[in-house]
Amino acid sequence: MARQQGIEAFLADIKRRVNDLQQQGRGTDDFIREISDRYAFIRLHDIGRPRQFLRQLAGEPPLKFGTTGFRRDLVDDKNPARHYTAFVFVGYWLPLVLAIPVLWAWEILGFIRYGGHWSQADIRNGYIGLRHGRQVRQHGAAILPQLIERDLDGRAR
Repeated sequence: MARQQGIEAFLADIKRRVNDLQQQGRGTDDFIREISDRYAFIRLHDIGRPRQFLRQLAGEPPLKFGTTGFRRDLVDDKNPARHYTAFVFVGYWLPLVLAIPVLWAWEILGFIRYGGHWSQADIRNGYIGLRHGRQVRQHGAAILPQLIERDLDGRAR
């Protein structure tokens, strides 16, 4: 059997983590922190060390899934799950009135950092992540796999 990759592996891992969360009786805050650490390298315990924290945000996360099966209009690098998850995190913790400027500031900084490369795919992916983060905040982690299938999965399109 072929090893899962891309959207298929991402969804399988999300579903496993949601199931673990429910089995262990943990809260949605724990789930968001866990997926943000594993998929986007957001480690809140390092926020007191800003240089390390920012290096992590720009670095490679522990888990990478690749691009297979993701909607093509959301892909601009080799790991769209990373960008998406970062903005699920932002959307979960911040109201949209604050989360949207964070998305744009991050993309503007990326534009500067990467020598003028603008990514409309990252903006689209980020907006989806923000909306999903708000929905997870309202309805819990169990809704996330359905949202990913509906909005990120390019296999059925």
